[in-house]
Amino acid sequence: MSFHFELLQGGAAEPRLGQLSTPHGKVQTPAFMPVATRGMMRGIAPDRMRPLGTEMMLSNAFHLFARPGVDKVRALGGIHGMLAWDGPVLTDSGGFQVFSLGALDQVRRDGVRVDHPVYGGAVHWTPELAFETQAGLGPDVAMVLDVCPDRPTDRATVQAAVDRTLQWAQVQRKLHQARGGLQSGQALFGIVQGGVFADLRRRCSEHLVDLAFDGYAVGGVSVGEGHAAMMQGVETSTPFLPTGQIRYLMGVGTPLDLVESIARGIDLFDCVFPTRAGRFATALTRTGRLHLLNACHAEDPRPIEEGCACPACTSAVPRGALRAGFKAKELNPPILVSMHNLYFIHQLMARVRQAIASGSFAEVRAEISRHYPPAAGKAEAFKNGARPGSR
Repeated sequence: MSFHFELLQGGAAEPRLGQLSTPHGKVQTPAFMPVATRGMMRGIAPDRMRPLGTEMMLSNAFHLFARPGVDKVRALGGIHGMLAWDGPVLTDSGGFQVFSLGALDQVRRDGVRVDHPVYGGAVHWTPELAFETQAGLGPDVAMVLDVCPDRPTDRATVQAAVDRTLQWAQVQRKLHQARGGLQSGQALFGIVQGGVFADLRRRCSEHLVDLAFDGYAVGGVSVGEGHAAMMQGVETSTPFLPTGQIRYLMGVGTPLDLVESIARGIDLFDCVFPTRAGRFATALTRTGRLHLLNACHAEDPRPIEEGCACPACTSAVPRGALRAGFKAKELNPPILVSMHNLYFIHQLMARVRQAIASGSFAEVRAEISRHYPPAAGKAEAFKNGARPGSR
């Protein structure tokens, strides 16, 4: 099966339905990708992923390069073998890691010097090395190496990030063509940068489209700015991307951000938020966040959410038992709540797809906005230990 995106309903900047076909299967969009940064989900076994609703997963090329290394991953059957997952996989290129590891001041024309996260010393992470690493890992979709600015409201900083991102994108596009393009079995996505500046996002989008990538991502959002500024970054990018190609918003995963981004024409998402929130005892429910460490749950015999079909809820482990387990630092509570949250997000995506098809998207959008207001969403992301935009 070759790589192909079919737009089934919707346009450039509105809710869309689609189907992404990859060498490892199909994905119904809008869709959410769980994050297995280092080639393994934290606490969730591989055979749980499909029952939870997962169709596509994400891993990070830079972290896999750092450990165990591309050769070892290849010996394990590539990224699919390491994940024990036979469905589609996307690998991030490491651009966000340059941001999160504080190496943006080391960005040069030919790459970036970044501290090795495992062994110390420095890695010269270049567009060529990011491309070759992902070719060796063997995902269905590889991302270009970009520059994610740490000050999305500072025009000079963002302008420099856009310039470097476009320069590196051209280098990687040529490498992709030389490898055979889609005939290599791997798609390559460009990444739109531009911070909060509409003209820079338009310029970046249009230049990437001229390079004719296989899909496009909106990057540089969820890096500490508020919800409104994040949505501004989305809505100043999607109108200039090809309507018939897939759009992916990087590092976004709260219910409100997902639904509002879908309203603006995004098809694909990833984020650590659902599973990380679960590890910090916060559950996502139809009526908002549930903080299981609160004292009111100490003797609560109910499951996380009554009527939920996830393994945590159907096993009937009481909220009070989960709270006690978190307090005692037991292993099961973080796993159970992480599975519940992942199931919740996949179910939300399924509801959204059904709502778009039936013309009732506005109702789901209003419900999520009511139960997950912007200020609470941003505050809880930080409270639960998630760095801005973390993946």
